[in-house]
Amino acid sequence: MANKKITELTALTSPASDDVLAIVDVSGTAETKKITVANLTAGGGGDEYFVFNGGGFLSTTSEVAISFGMSTSDSTSFSYVGVVPIPVNCRVVSVRSISQSNGGSTDVSIYKPSGINVTVASQTALGTVNTASHTFNTVHLSTFDSATYDFTAGERLGVTFDSTTNLNGLTVTVLLKTI
Repeated sequence: MANKKITELTALTSPASDDVLAIVDVSGTAETKKITVANLTAGGGGDEYFVFNGGGFLSTTSEVAISFGMSTSDSTSFSYVGVVPIPVNCRVVSVRSISQSNGGSTDVSIYKPSGINVTVASQTALGTVNTASHTFNTVHLSTFDSATYDFTAGERLGVTFDSTTNLNGLTVTVLLKTI
């Protein structure tokens, strides 16, 4: 092996957890060290994130549930397209939104709806972030990243927007990280 390049070595396609790799410790002593496959894959690699996309046409200034399906009308209920079943334990980190019109002061709220076809008014928001001026063609970021917004696999996620002026077309991306 001393006379072979790494690219010339035989590939290992199914490493065991105790197999060893070479790694350069640039944040420490800047020397080459070893690490097991188990230690490499056990955290330290950063958080795992995923997104849900939604939106629709919001022609009202009432608080409305964001559609995560094919609905094109706004709704004050968490319908089957207004909730997302959570696949893994995770936390809502943020909601990014962009609208077709100036929406004025806009509240973005996170919910754990108790079911489908329940009204927004019958549910309690986990929390709300206000954007003082939700403006046309501008990406707005609402940050929620705390334990208050933790979800367990199987729970439902609902997101609402409540603005002082019609937002009209709205696209939304909800960023979540596994916990």
